[in-house]
Amino acid sequence: AFAAPGFWEVIKSLISSLKAMITGHPKVSIAEIDTKLDSQGKKIDSLEQSFMQKTAADDEREAKAARRRILRADDEIRVGMKHSKDFFEDVLRDIDFYEEYCDNHTHFKNKCAESAIGNVVACYEDCKRKNSFL
Repeated sequence: AFAAPGFWEVIKSLISSLKAMITGHPKVSIAEIDTKLDSQGKKIDSLEQSFMQKTAADDEREAKAARRRILRADDEIRVGMKHSKDFFEDVLRDIDFYEEYCDNHTHFKNKCAESAIGNVVACYEDCKRKNSFL
């Protein structure tokens, strides 16, 4: 984004040179090229903003899904269900993603999963120590 102004100047120069070669007219209206490039630049900026909004929405959706999986794992542990080592490792990856998302997005509500995370991690450590995975 920081190099964009210089990038546009290079593109303007290239377009001017190409137009001169094609039409045989060495004088090209820079104003015409500026107008076209400004229009394209605005479209690119709009697409970038839309992409960033979509990415943010996808990340939040994934954080909520990870939280649901963490809470479900906690519920299953609390009722005494046994789980495999792979299951725990999958939930631990969800926990890592969820905690990183929460650290980077302070507006996101995190309080409802703290207890569940602690319980899942403690149960994993206990199963690992006792080698009692399913």
